[in-house]
Amino acid sequence: MTEARTNGAVRGTRGGAVAALLAALALVVGFASPAHGADLVLPDGPKTLVIHPGVEPEPTDKPGSGLPPGAGAPTGVAGHTFEIKRIPGLKLEKTVDWNRAVDMKPAAAARLVAGEPVAGTGVTAADNSVVFSDLQTGLYLVTETAAPAGAIRSVPFLVMLPLPNPTSAGEWLTTVHVYPKTASVDTTLGVRDADAVTCGDPVVWSALNVIPAVSELSSYRVQHVLARGVELRGTAADTTVEITGQPALTAGADYSVTQTEVDGRVALETVFTEAGIAKLLVDTSAEVRISFTSAVNAPGEYTNEVRLFAGDAGVVTDTATTKFGPLRILVHEKGHPQNLIQGADFRLYTSEADARASKRPVKFADGSDLRTSADGLITVPCLRYSNFADGLDREPGSKLYRDYFAKPVSYPAGWTGEDVILRGSVQSATDPETLRAVVWKATPVIPPVPGLSETGGKIAAAALLGGVLVVVGGVVIARRRRESRAGEQ
Repeated sequence: MTEARTNGAVRGTRGGAVAALLAALALVVGFASPAHGADLVLPDGPKTLVIHPGVEPEPTDKPGSGLPPGAGAPTGVAGHTFEIKRIPGLKLEKTVDWNRAVDMKPAAAARLVAGEPVAGTGVTAADNSVVFSDLQTGLYLVTETAAPAGAIRSVPFLVMLPLPNPTSAGEWLTTVHVYPKTASVDTTLGVRDADAVTCGDPVVWSALNVIPAVSELSSYRVQHVLARGVELRGTAADTTVEITGQPALTAGADYSVTQTEVDGRVALETVFTEAGIAKLLVDTSAEVRISFTSAVNAPGEYTNEVRLFAGDAGVVTDTATTKFGPLRILVHEKGHPQNLIQGADFRLYTSEADARASKRPVKFADGSDLRTSADGLITVPCLRYSNFADGLDREPGSKLYRDYFAKPVSYPAGWTGEDVILRGSVQSATDPETLRAVVWKATPVIPPVPGLSETGGKIAAAALLGGVLVVVGGVVIARRRRESRAGEQ
């Protein structure tokens, strides 16, 4: 019956499992091996097999005892399905058949039951155990036929019904509890866009993939499925693939990455070779990290997906999202909001300090300067959301929350305005916030006399105006004198 807790009923080495069984049997029959004794006397009546998938028996240092889980211990993991078949031609009461059962391997048993009817099929119940009742005495091959997504099915194992009771001499367990070991996988997708400002800036996606705790694995494959509008930077060969805490992998020898299409979308598929899988199983507590760089080309909310296929575990998935949206600046005449001003220049910043110092403005494809159009508007089409960064919502005041700051650079001729910094946020891909700036007509200024300082120019102009007034006054006085003389004559 052995190799049993390579995956299931009895853990440990084959020799250890057999020794434990024979030791328990000695309590029942009174000697060390049935090979040298009389036939066994087994209890009559139906037998019961209870399977507890994915949990450890207690105590863990006594595997394969057939005993139930301890009080308060977990009883299983949901979603597993098993079938059992009784090995034909064995009468466990006969010592020769008992010994055959002890030495039998699951592969040999599978051949013997190929044409036999299924003795029972069961799925995990409300307590997450699988119970097979009304069974005959015998040796049974237990095969897991289905497992939940992310779980690798336990390999077939053998169990005897009944088993010697390891805690009570001379007694048998007619209800036998077994604990098939299951391995699970999972994947987590993350996105790093905290440093991105506008469309075209790098957005990095990274998936952490669990390695199943198994000794053999038939395949290991990961797909990154890109949202429409997310564009790959570089090529598939630029994808980074590594096992955390382990020596570097070699592209081609250990894995391959190819660009393909999945569900009508661009995808990167990473497939591990046999040599690469061997490296995965060196340390199943490590994880496989796969990263690549992309950019978005327009405002929107973009959700990428990762899909992990490990052996027969079925696909497990995860998603992550990056978000970009527009921001607007509107300039109009003070007191006349319908009079929209064309030709006002602004620059955009990601911090108020930079805006005040006029340092590090946001750079766009055609530079940093932004100018209002005929409708008085500047539309910045694509900025990273203020309240969403690295795949998570961010509250105002948190480290990764980002406001945007618009600072006027110049106004069109004949207009002036306040030297203010406008503050706003981006929180929608379709409904932008509008920052408003007001201007008014500039007051005419008399130009200074060339060659003089501004003060000197003002003084010379005053003196010139005084001279003009004196001349005009003299002309008026002379004219009055002539008119007076003409009257006297």
